[in-house]
Amino acid sequence: MALNVDHKMRFRSKKGQLPFIELNGEEIADSAIIIKELSSKYEKYLDSGLTAEQRNVSYATIAMLENHLIWIIFYWRAKYPDNVLKGYKVNLQHALGLRLPNSILNFFFKITFGRKGTKKLKAHGIGVHSAEEIEEFGKDDLKVLSEMLDCKPFFFGDEPTTLDVVAFAVLSQLHYLSKDIAYPLRDYMTEKCPNLIGHVSRMKDKCFPDWDEICTKLDLNAHIPKPEPETKEGKEGGEQEKSNEQEGTEGDKIEKELEKDKSNEKESTEENKEKEETK
Repeated sequence: MALNVDHKMRFRSKKGQLPFIELNGEEIADSAIIIKELSSKYEKYLDSGLTAEQRNVSYATIAMLENHLIWIIFYWRAKYPDNVLKGYKVNLQHALGLRLPNSILNFFFKITFGRKGTKKLKAHGIGVHSAEEIEEFGKDDLKVLSEMLDCKPFFFGDEPTTLDVVAFAVLSQLHYLSKDIAYPLRDYMTEKCPNLIGHVSRMKDKCFPDWDEICTKLDLNAHIPKPEPETKEGKEGGEQEKSNEQEGTEGDKIEKELEKDKSNEKESTEENKEKEETK
């Protein structure tokens, strides 16, 4: 039985990753490992029809998608967190399960997401390049994918394989960004790589026929018993009390997170200063 769990953008696997699943009591994180374990468990192999050469090409291309192109997209997100919220129509109040006003949540998101994202990008290595260089990297990756796909329905023929699944997961982040938000890499894919747009649409239709239901009517946390319905008077009083308590608690959490970031930044500055003095 599969359950959809609302993680509130905070609850992660023991590895600190999303997505993750729990299979027979065992926690499995990372998309590649999840696919591998589920394939083995249910003896359903997406790549069973591929030749040895095709498997090697698939492996190398997936590595490009997961370790290069996705970081190029992440660079844009870290640099323009406000556009992320607008472009994907993110309602943080709903996503985080908090009652604080979205204006406050958006403000803290832009600060923390931008700072943490920049640190991750520098640690990865791509963050040291200029915006123009990173954009060119992204265009080169899209060009390679487009030429590989050519006029085929999927990368290796008439049926999707693991490469198609991974490509859809990455390319859909470009394709489904609101057209009201400027993003050169999305525009490049639309104008220069129309076959990739077609690929995203085919994967959506083939693998997610219930797309609209998933996006609008999905019942999250179906494994948790629903509370008994309350009377109107009791509900209004309880919600007000819970709202006040939650706003205070979550406000404290956000403040602590910011203080932690400031503390880390201060420590880093002091360490650099000591090094300079030593020199």
